[in-house]
Amino acid sequence: MTNSYSTQISVLTEYGNPYGYKVFDSQGRPVAFKLQDRQMRAGYHQGIDRLAITGLEPHLTYYLQVVDPHRGTVLDERIFKSLKLSAKNKARFALVSCACDFYKTHARVMWDHLFAQKPDMIFLIGDAVYADFRCPTSEADIWRRYCETRFRLRHFRQPNLIPTLAVWDDHDYGRDNVCKSFGLKSATKKIFHLFFGSRDTDGFKNTMGVGSQLNAFGQRFYFMDDRYFRDEAQCGGLMWGKEQQEQFIESVCQNSKPAWVFNGSQFFGNYFRQESFLKDFGKNFTDVLTKLRKCKAPVVFGSGDVHFSEIMSVDPKYLGYRTYEYTSSGIHSLNFPVKWLYKNPRREVFTWHHNFLIIESTPVKEGMHIKAKSINARNRIEFSHEVTVKRS
Repeated sequence: MTNSYSTQISVLTEYGNPYGYKVFDSQGRPVAFKLQDRQMRAGYHQGIDRLAITGLEPHLTYYLQVVDPHRGTVLDERIFKSLKLSAKNKARFALVSCACDFYKTHARVMWDHLFAQKPDMIFLIGDAVYADFRCPTSEADIWRRYCETRFRLRHFRQPNLIPTLAVWDDHDYGRDNVCKSFGLKSATKKIFHLFFGSRDTDGFKNTMGVGSQLNAFGQRFYFMDDRYFRDEAQCGGLMWGKEQQEQFIESVCQNSKPAWVFNGSQFFGNYFRQESFLKDFGKNFTDVLTKLRKCKAPVVFGSGDVHFSEIMSVDPKYLGYRTYEYTSSGIHSLNFPVKWLYKNPRREVFTWHHNFLIIESTPVKEGMHIKAKSINARNRIEFSHEVTVKRS
């Protein structure tokens, strides 16, 4: 998380070689920072340091240097800036899911294409780590997979840092399609927070599980934990758990400011066998939509998981106004063209190629104006889409 005066950075480290750090601005002045956390796990050679940097100013460029504390040698350097959350009423963010580190060719190019778009923020909405590779049986297995992903992906090797917020889905959680009964969920939650989480600060707060809320650019962004509290599918239970669901509804209904709600699984994707809120928890989803219908805030949905991207039109019968679901998947993961992908009656645009979405969301009276484009591995636009969602 980054705001106008602070940022938080996590650094992959090496066992037996603790790093030192220097932070300074473009005028050479030192900047205050604190090492919030330093963690390793027995039996593995990599760990995580977490830094909190304060005293930032808008419009200045800053440098983070990783140094050898004994020799003073600079081992790595990254460039970053502060982010004034109230500076403009337009959010320009990348929406990303399904970043399997085994797809090495696409993993090398896709993040370069994404960073070249220079979004204000990056939202990882599930499967940023395939921790369930070979079905982990211990916390050590999950720790190893989180470290391997951080080491391999070019997202974490870019010279210029972009603020990134994340929430998990099943693969980050630790097992394909599992729910609240997963035995390693508490251990995985700690690891996810260490690698991807942020502490509460102006504009940002943690909610439940690995969920969080961002208030920025005249809008609200809700990142829902769809695993930690999730009941078994088709049992008449709840997707988000009772307390998380109530907390979300209460927050959205506090005012009329436009809201995005992100979930690992799709919301309206009940047209094929993949997981979705509507297919697996139909009664619960109807209850959530009924409550959102009573809110003054217009709501737009974002999801991942399915290994293709699409934008769905949501009929006014659900919320009283036409809205949309933006599914972004996968930036580099399994993808294949099959006929059933073309049978979604709600779909307006679609691609099955490796891609990510760049979205510009601007508040307007009683709603928001949204421009979206899908960027593929050739750095070309797969599709573009522009709409206005209005509550009235």
